[in-house]
Amino acid sequence: MKKSSLNYFFTFCFILFFQSGFAQTNFTTGEVVTLSGDRIPGEIDYRNWEKNPKKIDFRNFGSDEIIAFSPEEIRGFSVANEVYVSARVESEVLSNGELDFSSRIETVVETVFLQALVKGEKSLFYLKNTNSKDNFYIKVNDEYVHLKYKKYKKEETVNGVNRVFAVENKAFHTQLENYLKDCPTIMNDLAFVRYNSQSLIRLFLKYAKCKGDRLDFYKTIEKVLTRFEILAGVSMSKLNFEALNRPNLTDVDYGSSTNPTFGISFDLIFPKNMKKWSLSNELLYAEYRFFGSNINQKSFNHIERSETTFEIKQIKLNSMLQHSLFFNSVEWFVHGGASFGFIIDETKNEFIETEFFNSIRSENRVPFESDRLAEMSFLVGTGIRIGKISGTVRYENGNGMSDVPSISSKTHKIFFLIGYRL
Repeated sequence: MKKSSLNYFFTFCFILFFQSGFAQTNFTTGEVVTLSGDRIPGEIDYRNWEKNPKKIDFRNFGSDEIIAFSPEEIRGFSVANEVYVSARVESEVLSNGELDFSSRIETVVETVFLQALVKGEKSLFYLKNTNSKDNFYIKVNDEYVHLKYKKYKKEETVNGVNRVFAVENKAFHTQLENYLKDCPTIMNDLAFVRYNSQSLIRLFLKYAKCKGDRLDFYKTIEKVLTRFEILAGVSMSKLNFEALNRPNLTDVDYGSSTNPTFGISFDLIFPKNMKKWSLSNELLYAEYRFFGSNINQKSFNHIERSETTFEIKQIKLNSMLQHSLFFNSVEWFVHGGASFGFIIDETKNEFIETEFFNSIRSENRVPFESDRLAEMSFLVGTGIRIGKISGTVRYENGNGMSDVPSISSKTHKIFFLIGYRL
């Protein structure tokens, strides 16, 4: 397959993929709570939101009319074992991971859908805002109180050397101590509580057990899923060189090398966004073999004939970010990432026959000396999975086997893979 055809193919697949993704809906049984307190059952377009939604799309059972609701328009909603309440709250301004030199927590006030993590005598709520910042809340009477936490930078001079390090403002520890003070047995746990969903939910569940509180709801923590897959298929490779005054390498048509490949895949599937995102890691055996010949007419009486052979065997480590779309029992995915092909066996040989007037001399030599241990490639691919069986087509563009500055080697590969998920 020509490179231009490959470009058209993958461009078409990616455009069609993302158009299909934007068009997808996932209406799931749920209910909304109106401002007057009425509960209306129906279907909600559930997206397993990573960030709390700014609005939801709702439709009544048996109706195609879609109604959009914002936090100002309803009291809350529930869908797919997730509960959200409308609230006007503070949330931190700084983006997740962004650190400044102040312990002061800057917030803005906004009306949002808070996700309930624990609902009982003492309740816990969560917001990941537009800055991807995690915010947690407790309910005191009818008010949702922001639990204060901030990681920031601090600079100090020690023995004349400036040192910058990260410190934490853990004001939320004091807030929780006051909020949960009627259960002294969990006070020792507060020193070890971290500002994340798993740690805080664990604390609130201990409190409920301590008080014998029958919880109305608590959110189970979604975990990263792991999947293994056996892979086998074929690779089709092409090789070319760029160098000055090396026609024995550059003016050669090496053709295409078709070879078997096999290995195993280990996928980490992230829980949010309907499990559409995953990190796919592969360990593959791959190889390619090339043979090419060239006749270099240096002058009327000076001819150089060459035959060049390359045989490379690799263990490839591929790491790719993958996005999937689901159509009933069919999964369509695209991925992109990097590949490192570690060379486990290598043969490079160049047979040169030189004819000068009536004299003929021949020799075998190594085309170039190279210490490259691994070939690096960038890759993109697409495929489908039905049940446990998958099929993938993938393109790789690599830097070949030469690390000699004056000789550039490039490989272009297409992989056709069949997989069986364990």
